[in-house]
Amino acid sequence: MATTDSTKPLILLVSLNLVSYFDDMYASLLTQLLSKATVKRIQKQDSVIRLLSEGPRPSAVLVTDEALTRKENSGAWEAVLQYVRRGGTSVVMGHYPSFVKPDDVKPFFGKAGLPWDSASYLRTTLVLNREAVGDSLAPRLPPRYSQKALSVQNVAPADAWYVTNEDSVVESNVFAPTSANVVGESPVVLARVGDGKLGYIGDVNAEEGSTTVVLAICSNAEILSNVTVVAIDTNSRILEERT
Repeated sequence: MATTDSTKPLILLVSLNLVSYFDDMYASLLTQLLSKATVKRIQKQDSVIRLLSEGPRPSAVLVTDEALTRKENSGAWEAVLQYVRRGGTSVVMGHYPSFVKPDDVKPFFGKAGLPWDSASYLRTTLVLNREAVGDSLAPRLPPRYSQKALSVQNVAPADAWYVTNEDSVVESNVFAPTSANVVGESPVVLARVGDGKLGYIGDVNAEEGSTTVVLAICSNAEILSNVTVVAIDTNSRILEERT
């Protein structure tokens, strides 16, 4: 039986500070989400609060920028956290790590009861933490991949999907390849908050590996296993805008 729009999972993009090149940069992720779900983008705080309180309940909420760290948008962040505490899944990703002020990271995640704080910002190769993701999902995720990312610290080992190891070094054309192995830091995390889950992806370059990780977090393994990376015509209108 074909999947209709009414039966597809709903993915909300909370993008209160949307930049013009987001759709181009995240074309692969958006295409794969749209192949399995209805994707709606919200650009105003009152719409975030209304949609998360009135329904329909989304399968996942992606927070794509740093706007919810600002005091004037605190109502939208609280609405997302209420959704998570009641069993929802949300991922903070996209342009959040590129534009967030380092001092805003700790109080932002602190509202979720998490101790995460701004940490290293560099490119290195991370390895999959199989104990965190579980045996059923691990084969569908990259065993390792390189990313330039803003990591968070004070991460519980069970919440860190990707970690550094003794082979991880700073990957740069400018700086020496010194060790980048830091225990307790990760740019790919997923933690239990209430009855739901809150994730963070610190990748700033939309690496293919991070696309797979987002899909794994906000969908189930069966959806992930059926998705392949494809290109889209980025001049096309690909989302239903919600202002």
